[in-house]
Amino acid sequence: MILLPVTGCVRVEVCDDDKDSLMVARFKTMKEEVPTDTTVNFFSLYGIREGMPDSLIVDSISTNHFEVPLDPHQDVSRFVMLFGGESDTLFVSHHQEIYMISYKCGFATLFTIDQIGYGTGMIKSHEIRNAMVDAETEKDEEHIWLYL
Repeated sequence: MILLPVTGCVRVEVCDDDKDSLMVARFKTMKEEVPTDTTVNFFSLYGIREGMPDSLIVDSISTNHFEVPLDPHQDVSRFVMLFGGESDTLFVSHHQEIYMISYKCGFATLFTIDQIGYGTGMIKSHEIRNAMVDAETEKDEEHIWLYL
């Protein structure tokens, strides 16, 4: 009976903040020398990490953008993108630092994009719009544009 009143006074603090740092990439094409959003059909995306099996992040959707976590254990994050029957590999070179969100939420990772690379597939060029990727990214914020 003594435990019942004691456990009734204990509060569990729940973290409402997002601790995930996701890079947002948007697909673009050039129309009359103006960047224009473009939609990719049957788009799939796999993450590649050293010593781990490839992980499916996005599976066969029509989209004009995607969000991905960057690899906190390496200085390069790698992804394989499938566009219908074609493919390309995306390399994101970055560095990171850990910062505290709050006492109850703990820590998050701030990534800074250094360079973007890709294979000889669908991506023709790129533009880094915002090199800082962190858990406090606004919903409409974009980090890179990939020109097809």
